[in-house]
Amino acid sequence: GAFTDARQSRLGLVAEAEGGTLFLDEVDTLSAKAQVTLLRFLQDQRYRPVGTTRELCTDVRVVAAANRPLDALVAQRVFRADLMYRLKILHMALPALREREGDVELLAEYFIGRIAAKYGRAPLPLHPATRIWLRQYPWPGNVRELENWVHRQFLMCSDGAIVHDGM
Repeated sequence: GAFTDARQSRLGLVAEAEGGTLFLDEVDTLSAKAQVTLLRFLQDQRYRPVGTTRELCTDVRVVAAANRPLDALVAQRVFRADLMYRLKILHMALPALREREGDVELLAEYFIGRIAAKYGRAPLPLHPATRIWLRQYPWPGNVRELENWVHRQFLMCSDGAIVHDGM
């Protein structure tokens, strides 16, 4: 509740993740100041909630994701090496969607089910020609692009199966 126009007190993301996992997306885009703050937090898992002067200690597992290789950003001097080492306790490189054979169709079907549930409708099948197109399209926007494409096609579908429309 310590921000402009706050009407009630709320837990922050770190407090919400207590005893669980704190997911930090796109850490490669953090400002220099934010990198220092994150480095300090990772060192001792202590933080100060907004609007307070007291420090709290937390027990969270931190999972971080980046869209660019941190090693290259360290070499360019735009990402702190000490922060990269703190984040790379267990490192996993996930290839682009276009490099993961079979994943496109599995993910598309998963998104169809999730979107169908959201709108209270029955899931729709993928047209066989659409399955071929899904495997051949390079997906430059990766999984987010696929999810948005499926969402759009699901909503626009009028013939009982999800069909590629040329995007």
